[in-house]
Amino acid sequence: MSLKKVLTSVGVVVTSLALVFAGTTSATAKKVPSAKANAGDECGRAGMVAKNRGVEGSDLRCTRVTFGSFKDSLRWWYPDLKPLTTIDWTVPAGPGGYSATTDAISKTLIKEGLLTSQTTDFKPGAGGTTGLAHFQTIKGKQNSALIIGIALTGGMAQVANKNTSDLLASTPIARVMREYNAIFVPANSKYKTLNQFVEDVKANGRAVAVSGGNVGGVDHQVVGALMKTAGVPISRLNYVVGTGSEPLTKVLSGAAPVGVIGVADVLPYVADGKLRILGISAPKPISGVKAKTFVQQGYNLVYGNWRGIMAPADITEANRINFVRVIDVMRSTPTWKEALAANKWYDEFSGGKDFGAYLKTHIPEIKAFISEIGL
Repeated sequence: MSLKKVLTSVGVVVTSLALVFAGTTSATAKKVPSAKANAGDECGRAGMVAKNRGVEGSDLRCTRVTFGSFKDSLRWWYPDLKPLTTIDWTVPAGPGGYSATTDAISKTLIKEGLLTSQTTDFKPGAGGTTGLAHFQTIKGKQNSALIIGIALTGGMAQVANKNTSDLLASTPIARVMREYNAIFVPANSKYKTLNQFVEDVKANGRAVAVSGGNVGGVDHQVVGALMKTAGVPISRLNYVVGTGSEPLTKVLSGAAPVGVIGVADVLPYVADGKLRILGISAPKPISGVKAKTFVQQGYNLVYGNWRGIMAPADITEANRINFVRVIDVMRSTPTWKEALAANKWYDEFSGGKDFGAYLKTHIPEIKAFISEIGL
């Protein structure tokens, strides 16, 4: 299987390139007709129905919302939507990355009146499969949720012989976003371009340490795919595994000359002049990020992480569909759109059964991709 084919089928090439920024208010938003309605869009007359426009082909109804940013406005809505009382998150890693997403989701839901409280239980290890295995022991807790992403599915492929957990034994709720990675160096680094770094790895191999996240995770995948694209054998890559913000601290301390991490994570250090970005894995330049894409620098590679939510296997059907609908409504709120913009995330929603169908295709494809790039 060619790299280009795998990258496309895994879903790393995003067809919609626009970042989603803070939405218009109800006072200025344009009313959306039923044929084009999405949950949270403004509508014109209470009681109107948008057939099959909700998740899983459900109907939306024009409803006067009684809470959150949309309070007192007419919105395309799920009439029987119930705000969640709590979410007990399992995070299959240390703080940062995954928990940045769970925090953004929880804060949005709470601010928008869609959630009362949340807890977080960190379960790092084995490419995320330790957290997955733990989550799948949870029974009878309808409010439990697991945050997942390409780091976990890549980790599952990386430790396939030791991993006995089946991600699809849990219940898919939604994919909520996609983000891209930055390859970065100290501000005074000898590397001025991405090409200089790649050529140094080609010439000096494992003498060049690259600090990133977990084995098989998205950071590892991005730099591995870059080397594959550049024709550099993966065996020449000295990838130093870290968790959370370790890639940043290792590069800042001089323990590693190059790092790879999510774009938003590195920006504060770029702003204060400590780090520089050699390249980003996005399909086009990102507003507010002073860096060229891999593609702009001659490497035909676009590679993005996604994150999604799973519920326990024993969640009731009523609770499952309500959870899916709550997340669908969340994505339309100004609070969530502000979170997307602040974190340089792309809106890439897929809810319920559509997300499940994506995972059924994605899991074997990421396994093949991990194998192809030599991880």
